[in-house]
Amino acid sequence: MIKKRWVASFLFIIFAMTVAAQNTTELYVLDIKNKQPLIGAEIRYSSSPDLKNVRQAISDMNGNAILSHGDENCYYQIRLVGYISLKGKIDSKVSKMTVYMKDKVIGMNEVVVTGSRVPRPFKTSPVMTQVMTGKALVNSGYADLQGALLQETAGLSIQRVEFGNEINMEGLDARHVLFLFDGEPMTGDIAGNLDYERFNIHALDHIEIVKGGSSALYGANSSGAVINLITKKTVKHLSVDAGIRYGEMNQRNFNHPGKKDFNYIFEKNADCPNLQSWISVGCKNGAFTSQTDVLYAETDAFYLYQKKHDYKLYTREANPFLKKDTTLVSSLARPPMGVEGKEHILASQKLYFEPAENFNMQMDGNVFFMNVYDLVQDFTFTQDKDFMGGIKATYRCKNWFSLTADLHGDFYNQYERSELRDERTRVYKSHIMQPQLIITSNYFSKHDITFGVKSFTDVLTSNRFVNRKWTSRSLNEKECLLQDEWTISRQWMITAGTRTDFSTQFGFMNMPKLAVKYSPCSEWSFRLNCAKGYRSPSIKELFYNWDHFGMFQVKGNEFLRPERNYYISLGSEYSGNRLYVNGTLYSNSFHNKIEGVWKIYDMQYNFEYTNLNYQWLLGCDFMARLMISDNWSSNMTFSYVDISRENGRHINETSPLAATGGIKYGFYHKNYAFMAEFTSSVNGRKKFDVQDRLMVNGVSHEAYFRCILPIYALCNLTVSQTFHNKIKLMAGVDNIFNYKPETIGSGLTAFNIPATPGARCWIQLDFNIDNMIKF
Repeated sequence: MIKKRWVASFLFIIFAMTVAAQNTTELYVLDIKNKQPLIGAEIRYSSSPDLKNVRQAISDMNGNAILSHGDENCYYQIRLVGYISLKGKIDSKVSKMTVYMKDKVIGMNEVVVTGSRVPRPFKTSPVMTQVMTGKALVNSGYADLQGALLQETAGLSIQRVEFGNEINMEGLDARHVLFLFDGEPMTGDIAGNLDYERFNIHALDHIEIVKGGSSALYGANSSGAVINLITKKTVKHLSVDAGIRYGEMNQRNFNHPGKKDFNYIFEKNADCPNLQSWISVGCKNGAFTSQTDVLYAETDAFYLYQKKHDYKLYTREANPFLKKDTTLVSSLARPPMGVEGKEHILASQKLYFEPAENFNMQMDGNVFFMNVYDLVQDFTFTQDKDFMGGIKATYRCKNWFSLTADLHGDFYNQYERSELRDERTRVYKSHIMQPQLIITSNYFSKHDITFGVKSFTDVLTSNRFVNRKWTSRSLNEKECLLQDEWTISRQWMITAGTRTDFSTQFGFMNMPKLAVKYSPCSEWSFRLNCAKGYRSPSIKELFYNWDHFGMFQVKGNEFLRPERNYYISLGSEYSGNRLYVNGTLYSNSFHNKIEGVWKIYDMQYNFEYTNLNYQWLLGCDFMARLMISDNWSSNMTFSYVDISRENGRHINETSPLAATGGIKYGFYHKNYAFMAEFTSSVNGRKKFDVQDRLMVNGVSHEAYFRCILPIYALCNLTVSQTFHNKIKLMAGVDNIFNYKPETIGSGLTAFNIPATPGARCWIQLDFNIDNMIKF
């Protein structure tokens, strides 16, 4: 009797295991073009057609995921960045199944966070967000973030000015464009510009760009735009990617420098090879995930030349004391302008701990080290060093609320280092510290509520203040955020919020915002955004007093007042499987706008900060992406901005018209892919006035001369081949039509120009090492 029971139990277990095996489906997710596995696809599945009580799986390095769905049919939805979302049904008796995903014109199901701080699919975001994936940028052949943003974002320019590289977004400079690294702020350099080499394009998952006033969400420096760089996080047990890139030199300045030469170090540094190499390692084991990215890069220095002599056009419009327009031409040729070479290394490490669905932690650290080699033979070069890191923890309490605590810091140092001795002198150090607490809740039906508090401390230590002594200056702000996203229906969504800042220097400031989204159908959406912005003066704008080798001075202004802006935009978009179109009209008015202007006195040049009474920006943006066929696709963006004058003068140096465009061809076959892409960035004609002194009939007058810079285009061509999804060979030409700026500047001022030496070729090799070795 006992033996019979044992036999029956054994047979029952075997039968149960067989039934369980039959109710598990092995799902393979492949690219429809090249039949390659898609890694990291999010698969949501349930026994209910409306995906209630949903479960989740992620495709592995073979595109495989195991779905356990019992003895019932299984309904699934598959999402992956850059692909059309896929839905379907699996019969309960199917044990293996393969599905194919198609490229999408734009990732409408991609989750974005920048526009509202609430993670949601791009298409349902109440704030228009431009998304660029890191993979697409690398495939387009961009070597760095500057080149990618310049070619892909109309109205954004990164150009050469007296202090180095300057970013401008539709009439607003770096002080109004907030760069975030995984949602965290960074400390900057002169005039708010960062060392843009700090961003490793090969470590990016995607970039989110929100134009317009975002002060209600992110604070003072976001009245122009927010650019959030989201780094990648592996979903594989082990992923290893590496690559190397070599580019043609910008300019050969010295031939075969010898070690016995007195200026050997200077000559060697000026002619660094244009070389870049990187490695990315990610691993996932249970609750732990690690992501490591390292990049090394160097570029050589070169000169920009101006063929014609300097000339200055003094218009009667800008100078009422003149009887007619007057032109002065310099009798001397303008000396060439040196563009620095750079050598830098950066490394980032992120650790994730996710022991349960309702709790996770993240720690991250980023190290950056850069040498800047100019073409001035003064036996010194500039050295920058930065460490940025933080810790973040999130706890979710059922469906009531989510609590996130975050501590973030960024520590930046700049030195002048000797070329002859192992010595360096610190020029300044800057650090920021930001603890914050954020609570989000969707407990109330159709409402996503966000509440946050944070403290922001900015400390700058330098001898470039009025007293010429090593001095520390600091600013401290306390901030509070409250926002509600109300999904009224499938057609209507309203976001309302406010941010209150308290500065120990400038008191309280309130920044409200309102966003309305209406979607009459799945293809069309309309958005209205209104926001008030605020920016208090930075430490440098208030207290800096720096003499640049006797050529000019940068002078702060302790009497600066905070600036305010009022932003309103109206936009519409159409999204189909092959066509995406978006258009936006906007107005951005500034009161007491803080601006850096040249003040030229007799025998003395100053770059001074002042408050402009009023400035008004009116503009429009347009973006379109078209999947012409399975092999051909194209994209274009267009931007126009009209900026009000200051007392009849064009003070702002922005081009009113800008556009980008590209066309891409791809041929896909099993274990092979070929791609060719042509991109172009066009900046329209510029016209602006620069302050000067003019002697008329023996009397010195404050005068303004007009600078007119012609339209220009920068075009790139990239060709790539991928073999077995393991090795990618790329080659290309940047600035293929060999554009070189004809005008560098006039007088002391170096105008906004693209720092390009002309057409340059490059070659790149990428390795997917884990696929090659099959760990």
